[in-house]
Amino acid sequence: MTAFVHPPSGAIWSAVSAKTIIELVHAGCARSPDKPALIFEDGLTLTRRDLRELVERFAGTLHELIEPGERVAIAMDNRAEYMVAFLAVLANRAAVVPINPASGQADAAHIFRTSRAAVAIVDDAGRTLLASGQDDLPSLRAVLAVEGPEPTGLLADGSRLALADAACRSDDIIAVTFTSGTTGLPKGCMVDHVWALRATDVALRIHSYRPDDRIFYPVKFFYMDALLALLRAMACDGSYVAARRFSVSRFWQVVREHGVTILSTIASMPVWLLKAEPSSADRDHNVRFAIQAHIPAEMHDEMDRRWGFPWLENYGMTEAGLIARVPVELADQLRGTGSAGPPAPEVLVRIVDEVYRDLPAGQVGEILVRQPGMFRGYLDNPVATAELVHDGWICTGDLGRLDERGYVYVVGRKKDVIRRSGENISAAEVEAILCSHPRILDAAVVGVPDRDRGEELKAYVQPIDGASPKDVPPEEIVEFCAARLAPYKIPRYIEYVGEFLRTPSMRIRKEILKQRGDPVAEAWDRRTGEWGKAPG
Repeated sequence: MTAFVHPPSGAIWSAVSAKTIIELVHAGCARSPDKPALIFEDGLTLTRRDLRELVERFAGTLHELIEPGERVAIAMDNRAEYMVAFLAVLANRAAVVPINPASGQADAAHIFRTSRAAVAIVDDAGRTLLASGQDDLPSLRAVLAVEGPEPTGLLADGSRLALADAACRSDDIIAVTFTSGTTGLPKGCMVDHVWALRATDVALRIHSYRPDDRIFYPVKFFYMDALLALLRAMACDGSYVAARRFSVSRFWQVVREHGVTILSTIASMPVWLLKAEPSSADRDHNVRFAIQAHIPAEMHDEMDRRWGFPWLENYGMTEAGLIARVPVELADQLRGTGSAGPPAPEVLVRIVDEVYRDLPAGQVGEILVRQPGMFRGYLDNPVATAELVHDGWICTGDLGRLDERGYVYVVGRKKDVIRRSGENISAAEVEAILCSHPRILDAAVVGVPDRDRGEELKAYVQPIDGASPKDVPPEEIVEFCAARLAPYKIPRYIEYVGEFLRTPSMRIRKEILKQRGDPVAEAWDRRTGEWGKAPG
């Protein structure tokens, strides 16, 4: 492994006293054994007593199969055994390699092979992923399948590893999470107990979590924030409400049925929720606030007014940790500004130019971050680690600025800037405007080669409810953009899609959109008013 040394010294704990995840979970189970730890949308519930029992039994089974420092791949859908397996692996001082059971064969094979997992824990979908390439995995010693009724579908051979006896260390690697791979093959990002507990500690310090809180985070469990949601719930004596999958139609029903008080969402989830038909029950809930990254500024006020609680901007990165988040007391002041708020406690943020010179407030440059508890490097990839880390600072690849108060504003990705006739245009800015159109569900903007201007803007748009170009004509989209954007930022080409291919973190896979031979063959051209090819 390539180790990345934490700058500065260890994390500052004031809301979380535990030094390892297992210590936190054990303490939470001991304090409130009868309280729900994990509640699924369909009603299946694990109390803290249930969770500890299942984890200790499966940890005992794993104890004979794995050694400290080894890696265990988990390819499983959202069921209770996922969290049981994750914690049982950590109790044995091994690291989890989360794998999306719905990923492609090539991506899964790369992760299995690169991680050199010693054991794989799979459900039916994960077993199918593993089967095609299992002969090419010399490090894999055992495959454990989830069988039988939930939540007891993991093999327990009678032995037991008590959480109180787990000899975990704070610097143990807990997970190797592979990046989405939008700019090449996925890299294995190594994180430890300090990374996870600091994220928990800082979240609890920014917001006043309560023992009666129920946190709803409708993401797949292979996404690391699912574990962090469980840890926040365990730390505050609350509960984590989990979804089998994200569903617009069931979202608010789950919120009401399970008394959710805190929401966390990712990607375009709030936009999809906002585009659904308003209901008289929109404010029939107990939600205090919601956390979301990249809230469309044009839609922020409508989101808060419709549901009656503040949506709080969040900015983070797996490698760097939680960077900035708007506290509730600043919600009214920062609503619709695009600000991610002040840096999180102990986080240092710089805005720099191409040669790492600091830029003054208001100027846009790359965001650099430094804090306790950052990632430990990319697995067996010191070159990629060195490219990301500059003199102890993580180069996020995000473009942003700081205002006079030091509040953070993220304006786009460094590699997602389109240069048209000498002007730099943030794809994220144009996408946010497109998504604010009442009949556009989602959008992606890319640059396409142009002989006269170097690059031109092409917008891929996904209309709501299967609407066709006749329902949302390109001329209407251009007129909508013209009222809100500078003329040079208005897309020249528009193409309609039924659904976008996405990364595990639900980002649109733009690299696939860019791989077409003729990028404008099926697009409408604003300059000519004609289609390269008539849409279906």
